[in-house]
Amino acid sequence: MRSFQLLLMMLFACFTAVSQITIDECQRQARENYPLIKKYDLVRQSADFSVSNAAKAYLPQVSLGAQATYQSDVPSFPEQMTQIYQQMGVNMAGLNKDQYKIALEINQVIWDGGMTKAQKDIARAEGSVSTQNVETEMYQIRERINQLFFGILALREQLAQNTLLKDLLQSNYENVTSLVHNGVALESDLDMVKAEQLTASQQRTQIESAITAYCQMLSVMTGMKIAETETFEKPGIHLLNSEISGLENARPELQLLEAQAQQFEAQKKAVNATTMPRLGLFAQGFYGYPGLNMFEDMMRDKWSWNYLAGVSLQWNFGSFYTRKGNLKKLQLAQQQVETQRDVFLFNNQLQQLQQQNEIEKMRKLTADDEEIIKLRTAIRQSSEAKYANGTMTINELLRDITAENQASLTKSIHEIERIRQIYELKNTVNQ
Repeated sequence: MRSFQLLLMMLFACFTAVSQITIDECQRQARENYPLIKKYDLVRQSADFSVSNAAKAYLPQVSLGAQATYQSDVPSFPEQMTQIYQQMGVNMAGLNKDQYKIALEINQVIWDGGMTKAQKDIARAEGSVSTQNVETEMYQIRERINQLFFGILALREQLAQNTLLKDLLQSNYENVTSLVHNGVALESDLDMVKAEQLTASQQRTQIESAITAYCQMLSVMTGMKIAETETFEKPGIHLLNSEISGLENARPELQLLEAQAQQFEAQKKAVNATTMPRLGLFAQGFYGYPGLNMFEDMMRDKWSWNYLAGVSLQWNFGSFYTRKGNLKKLQLAQQQVETQRDVFLFNNQLQQLQQQNEIEKMRKLTADDEEIIKLRTAIRQSSEAKYANGTMTINELLRDITAENQASLTKSIHEIERIRQIYELKNTVNQ
């Protein structure tokens, strides 16, 4: 029997844990649900295609062409030599002025000075820059999820304190009713308590409406069906304190700037590659008239098959004229990226310092909240006794009841604000 009860308790604990909504789960779901995530595949595919296209520079380049020309003049033998050949029985009529050719040409790069490798590096760097741009845009949703999640937690705390306030007001309403019946208290005192109850009810309506709106927005952001009755797990403060010690900055903006620097470095290699010679193989085969054997074609008008193959070397010295200027432009661009990185880190460190100060401030405030609540509770209990004895007015009692409720609410808000600031700090360094 004891084992069965233990099993039921474990199942209930598991069910409760699963049914709770955590901020980490909300952030993960929001990332997967956000429309911008679809850009990742497009960016990756585009980068893959660019790299693939750059790599194809080493594939054989094949071209097919045809031409028909009519020339004003063609090579021919001097008339004296033509007569001599005719006396020998050889007709050297010369080449026709109309010529035709259908050619197939193949070029194979052996070495292109590193241009293909540089183009592949540029394509990868551009893909990385595009990916980090998307990541930077998507990073903003983390802060929005934090605001919604902790907003719901804060509203839930207000709702819980409102319930306690309503219970306390109801208890005092019953006490005042009894005193009115006994002729000890005035009817107006009962009206004042009732007015406070109605005010608390109005506040509850506003809080519940705000919770509904926040849950709806969180549902849209995460793609999850989140009802107002869902249980939201408040992160443990002790675990979070251990997580924020020694945080390293891993913001996507830094990775974006690094990707841009790598892109400029790849472009430098491409500029240097333009000054290098190109070595390759080529082959050409054609069918037409005239062929490579010109003497044979001078004697007869006949199409023939021909081919030639060899090694080619090309070196464009004009690229040396612009190399220095292009490298200087890229160097200046890299310096701008480095400046942006320094500015970002400076502002980010200031933001971390402000958030750490806020966390410490909330810790100190929370340390005194419990004592304040105890004192406010003692004051309220004393005020209830004084009112019952006729030595305190109902206004003074309601003031102390409100002060006690506000102290409890302040403690809860301080705790949630401290956790929220810790998450903001983690968000500031992308941890």
